Amino acid sequence: MKFRYILAAFAAFSLISGCDDSLMDPDRNGQTDGREESGNGENGSGVEENPEEKYGWFELPAIPDEDGDRIDDNDPTLYYAYHICAGGEKDDKGRKARNYTVCYSAEHHCPVWVAAPRHAMYEEKNTERTDAYGKDPDIPADIQYHSKSTGDGCNKGHMLGSRERLSSKATNRQVFYYTNIAPQLSSTFNTGGGAWNNLEDHIDGLVCRDTLYEVVGCHFDKFTDAYGKSTDPVTISFGGRNDVSRPTMFYYALLRTKSGNLNKPVSQCTADELQCVAFCIRHTMEKGHEPQAKDMISITDLEKLTGFSYFTNVPNAPKDRFDPSDWL
Repeated sequence: MKFRYILAAFAAFSLISGCDDSLMDPDRNGQTDGREESGNGENGSGVEENPEEKYGWFELPAIPDEDGDRIDDNDPTLYYAYHICAGGEKDDKGRKARNYTVCYSAEHHCPVWVAAPRHAMYEEKNTERTDAYGKDPDIPADIQYHSKSTGDGCNKGHMLGSRERLSSKATNRQVFYYTNIAPQLSSTFNTGGGAWNNLEDHIDGLVCRDTLYEVVGCHFDKFTDAYGKSTDPVTISFGGRNDVSRPTMFYYALLRTKSGNLNKPVSQCTADELQCVAFCIRHTMEKGHEPQAKDMISITDLEKLTGFSYFTNVPNAPKDRFDPSDWL
């Protein structure tokens, strides 16, 4: 099986006037923007002209889509969308920026994973929360939620959160696409003091100058956590549908430099300069649960659990090991 990859991520954006050039592109990590690796684009600028069609960003899992139709070559129930910020979200060199990539399930009517870069420039507050709920224009409408209504004790859980994309109104609108939203239990999980909210707050503290790369995912099979407690699959009414799978587990797969300020792309880092881990939280985890070492597994073990391959564009990512003290 062949996967289509570009070997480096290119420009991300900034609307921050007067910011230093390293913040124009989180993948530059204060130095290059990966042009040496990706080669010249058709416009001769070193930046690809059709960023939404590319598959090589550092945060992406492997995407088997050799024909480029945005449907998984091995599983036709999985659809992909690559969201690029529009409406002026460009840097001073005219380069467009990515927002996030989503893998969405027609079987579960729910996102399977959302991959995104995290950096302070995306969170610079130039807009308010838009609450612009609506269908993703790049995913078939009939497999998405029909409305922003909730149900079965769940609220609308963003995979990539609104507060993580406040740099522009257009950027924030995209995180309100239904494909970025999963049903999450409102009383214990996605609420003040809920297990997932506590983890989200913790992840916010891991964002660094070198960029934190994350995959936020859902698991739909029966899941038993390290505490010996299980959550079973269930089909619920949600978003105006009665055939939505409620996830049994949510996870973060994370990659960053150890120092947080190494000033070079992660594709050029050694394994000793990088760290990665997965946090896995049972959907029925008790309210008040705080992130701890027992919630962590290696990226290799996450791959065995979910069947996806993570951080495949970062050749030296130490996916088979982690140190809890790096993340807590």
